[in-house]
Amino acid sequence: MKLSSRRRVVVEAGGSQGWHDLLGLEGQAICVEKFGASASAQELFEHFGITREAVAEVARALV
Repeated sequence: MKLSSRRRVVVEAGGSQGWHDLLGLEGQAICVEKFGASASAQELFEHFGITREAVAEVARALV
């Protein structure tokens, strides 16, 4: 990963803490910032917006 890259997308099933230093100046994080939800992974990802569509939308917006 080039350190000079300004636009990065991070997808994390946990919190975004620790990722912000690596995102670049215009990067975006798609993460779960809440603790304690209980359901299947697919249901939780959809609930928190961690989907292929969401990642593609964020990536397209950065181009």
